[in-house]
Amino acid sequence: MTALAPSFLGKKVYMDGNQTQFYVVKYEEKTSKQSIDVLLFEHEVPVIFGIMDFDGNFLDSFYVTSKTTKASGEALERYKEINSRKKQHRMTQDDLKDALKPEKEAKMKNKKIKKLLRDEHLEDIKHQWPSRLITLQREENGADNSLIMEALFEAVETANPKKSYSFLKDHRIDHMIPAYGRQLSEHPELLEKVSSDYFYANRGSTLQDFLLEAASTVPLTETKLIEDMLVRAEKLGSEHDSEALKKLLTKFSRRVKQESDLSMKEWLNEITSERTLKQAVVASLKK
Repeated sequence: MTALAPSFLGKKVYMDGNQTQFYVVKYEEKTSKQSIDVLLFEHEVPVIFGIMDFDGNFLDSFYVTSKTTKASGEALERYKEINSRKKQHRMTQDDLKDALKPEKEAKMKNKKIKKLLRDEHLEDIKHQWPSRLITLQREENGADNSLIMEALFEAVETANPKKSYSFLKDHRIDHMIPAYGRQLSEHPELLEKVSSDYFYANRGSTLQDFLLEAASTVPLTETKLIEDMLVRAEKLGSEHDSEALKKLLTKFSRRVKQESDLSMKEWLNEITSERTLKQAVVASLKK
């Protein structure tokens, strides 16, 4: 398992000690396991190409007017393609500024703004593009319940789950990841994906919340899937010294009482015969 790449979209990079002159990361692409290609902008113009490590340090950078490499050329071309598509969404700068506010505070002069925001999110998810809306949200410290974020929630609900998950992960919108647990029965491959991506990220809290969400909806007869969930929770607890397994068992226990004729012990015997896991379950329940 490798470290989950950060997202630098919206990050301000200051060029002087007084922190008055700065550029903003408005384009990024993960090009290796340890680095990210970025474009730094002055307003809406790409000025600097850089390569950053996961800690936010520049491994290389140069002005795009003074030098060109294969990587910088590809980044600029891809940005131009994305930007040309954005012009189709017909949102003005006033609209975008308005979108940083909650609906109750927004002027909403553009009656179609919610649809336009949602459509742009859907297009970004479909193509896995770096989002200018999320960039703006971060750069300008938009409200947590801004029109931009509300539209993102709506877009994620209707988008392809695999693509929307990848989009949220790449943009590091981690608080929206646990909700995918409710879709685990329909998309069991998400268990391996989320476990791999988020085992170490946020000290395992995102993965734990994902498992707990899944425990609310996974059919109690999905024995193999539930066994795998318990294994992941046990490993998570061991790595981060958390009560992930106990919390998961508590959630399942409530459901077993409400939805099954079996006792918790009988149900667990149906879920797994693996001795090590059983021992971990017993130890967890005794805590």
